[in-house]
Amino acid sequence: MAYMILPALLTVAYIAYLLYLFFGKRDVMKFRAVLYPGLVFISMWALLYYFVFR
Repeated sequence: MAYMILPALLTVAYIAYLLYLFFGKRDVMKFRAVLYPGLVFISMWALLYYFVFR
């Protein structure tokens, strides 16, 4: 369970940064440039955790 704290905190920080880009700066191009690589990274991390810690 302790192994889930770091990915959860980093995911929350990522979502906060996306919200800042979308609502704070209103920079849609930067938002899209950050969104897709971040989602790929989080999904790969989730798959790794699923297969290693199940």
